[in-house]
Amino acid sequence: MCLLPLDRPDERRELEALAAWCRRFSPIVGLEQSDGVDGLLLDITGLAHLFGGETALAKKIVDDFTGRGLTVRMAVADTVGAAWAVAACGRGTAAFTLVPPGETPAALRPLPVEALRLPADVVGLLHQLGIDRIGQLEALPRRELSSRLTPRLIERWDQALGRLDEPIPVHLPAAKFEAHWSPEHPTARRETIEAALERLIHRVAEMLARLGRGAMRLDCRLDCHAGDCPNFCDGDCPDFRAAKMGLSPLANPQTKQIAFSVGLFEPTASAKHLFELARVQLERLQLPSPVAVVYVEATSTALLAGRQQELFADHPQRLVARHLPSLVERLSNRLGHWSVVGVRLLRDAQPELAWRADPLVEGPRRRRRNGISVSELPPRPLRLLRRPIALAAMATMPDGPPMQFHLYGRRHQVAHTWGPERIETGWWRGRTVGRDYYRIETTAGRRFWIFRRLRDGRWFVHGMFE
Repeated sequence: MCLLPLDRPDERRELEALAAWCRRFSPIVGLEQSDGVDGLLLDITGLAHLFGGETALAKKIVDDFTGRGLTVRMAVADTVGAAWAVAACGRGTAAFTLVPPGETPAALRPLPVEALRLPADVVGLLHQLGIDRIGQLEALPRRELSSRLTPRLIERWDQALGRLDEPIPVHLPAAKFEAHWSPEHPTARRETIEAALERLIHRVAEMLARLGRGAMRLDCRLDCHAGDCPNFCDGDCPDFRAAKMGLSPLANPQTKQIAFSVGLFEPTASAKHLFELARVQLERLQLPSPVAVVYVEATSTALLAGRQQELFADHPQRLVARHLPSLVERLSNRLGHWSVVGVRLLRDAQPELAWRADPLVEGPRRRRRNGISVSELPPRPLRLLRRPIALAAMATMPDGPPMQFHLYGRRHQVAHTWGPERIETGWWRGRTVGRDYYRIETTAGRRFWIFRRLRDGRWFVHGMFE
């Protein structure tokens, strides 16, 4: 077993990246965090001889981490608990420590009880009892330690000594749904590039389908090779052959990457549908030079929803719901992500500004304000006027709700009111907006959303509940 606790606290994402990188040393890599110390666990059982022995393997691991600008402490021991204890709490100055087989108890005795990865309250209680070293636990009855302190103490102690198995919490890297293709010679033939893109999308779709996932965003990239022939000859012209032999340099030696993405309204693993959307984007591209690499990756995925059997599948509403996602995806990928949008509520006090238009399919990231759930807002009218309409209202109290009002030449008698809901905007918007909103139900059964403007007391209608 091998443990590499880091001297500085790293972000979880960085630690996971290091765990994936460490798979070059062992196929079993786990993450460990105890008392604020982040570390990596590697199972090197039966692997040391491939690197020239445990000492050579440990030295290579430390050297490779040092080459990445990281300072590590490392230990090799018979158990996970012993490796962690020696690496985290050992007194040596060496970058790595090797605990010989069978000498785990001797290596643990002088270490502090914190090395057993115990909760802070248990460690504090042990210190109060005068127990500072692991070796002192051997003189105490195991039964009393378990009953008077905590069974966790006995469990951790037994794991460190090898009396109790402790499996490594294996970290599996996130599945990547990607594929690439490189021709023998860079090519500018559209038919070849399109056929390659279709094959790659089929491979990615098969990966997704095996895991029951669907693509929400598909990123495609074409790498135009540096030094390719500007004649788009696929390597057949004299200029390209001369350059390959080193007789003459080619013009336009810069490498360029052309990327495009396909956004989806709902997850799909249909290779045919994904390719049709990607081909629309490919047809628009202008290639600056022949393509050397075609790369496809599903960068955003989601679980595929199971389709339920429908008794009335031919009902018009069912047909619209079934074909709506395909329509949205085709329009968005042909016209642009921001050409097909939906409405999302925002945390904004002023009703006419409490919304934004968001693309219905996933596209390039943009910095946006936070949205708000509809359930967090008081009831809002289904129909909101573009601009509030002034009306004549009569109230029994200066700050109270109206009893009647005139709108479009008709008099409306108020039967019920709810409110007020005071809405004010911040000073940073210039002119301050202050309003008291009421939900009004008239004797005729109509419902309005009206407000009184605080600065002058005038009444306006802002929406209707329909």
